[in-house]
Amino acid sequence: MELTVVLTGDITASIRAHSEIERNFSPERSGGVVKGKTIGVVQDFSETVIVLDTGAGTADEELDEAELLHLVLHEYGHALIGRLSAGAGTRPPKANRPKTPEEVAAIWAYEAADEFRCDLISNTFLGTFATVTEGGGGSRPFTLADLVGEGYRDAFAGLLDQVHPGWPDLVFAYQTHQIGLDEMYEGLLLGTDGALTLIAHANAAEEAGGNPPLLSGFADHLAVRKILCSVWKPIREVLDSTPMLPSLDEFAAVDKAIQGCGKHMVAMWQSLGVSARLTQDDELQVFVR
Repeated sequence: MELTVVLTGDITASIRAHSEIERNFSPERSGGVVKGKTIGVVQDFSETVIVLDTGAGTADEELDEAELLHLVLHEYGHALIGRLSAGAGTRPPKANRPKTPEEVAAIWAYEAADEFRCDLISNTFLGTFATVTEGGGGSRPFTLADLVGEGYRDAFAGLLDQVHPGWPDLVFAYQTHQIGLDEMYEGLLLGTDGALTLIAHANAAEEAGGNPPLLSGFADHLAVRKILCSVWKPIREVLDSTPMLPSLDEFAAVDKAIQGCGKHMVAMWQSLGVSARLTQDDELQVFVR
């Protein structure tokens, strides 16, 4: 694997320059901004570029050593997993037609799982480079939880109302002719992607800190009870029962199991009244009941 690391003060421009499919990249995400990205220059990840945002040069914006180390380790995890999935033959092939909900859900399931894994890969190494001195004078390994604090948890708490009543309201807005079909469908799918990515990061931080799974602390919110739990719980069950970084021999089975969890995402969209299928002309037809 040929790996290039790019340190940049303008991550948006650098990612757009290195990736044909990221021409419209924007760093804003649920829970913060993207500070690192792994780009497979070729489909099998044998040539990979990692772009890291090191800030614009002022003292307040520059990354500290721990955050930079975390970004390097996290993104290197993506490069390794990308290479493994290519070797295992589980990377979805490129298609010139629109993706079905089932295909989108499978991709987002394994991408969320990868974010969780890569955070924990980083966490494993962070503790070998730094320690935290406790109040009594003892020390323990530095963790991802020490680095991110309550940031992901707070961002997740702020996201919940956007999921419920937000997503049902989005569908209702289309049904009552307030917005168009494409706006509703894209908003629902992109919202799902953002929520899953945030859940994955927040769960990894809770795991690193020795805390219970994230969703257990928000179980009474309708967003968790009616929507998010059914989507994330199956993915987490696969993650908890398989290695953090599966070997090539076992990778295909693990990756297929995670992608299979996408069916719960499709079922969630259907519970909101939204489904879609390809026509004979390979056009995506969206249905809302």
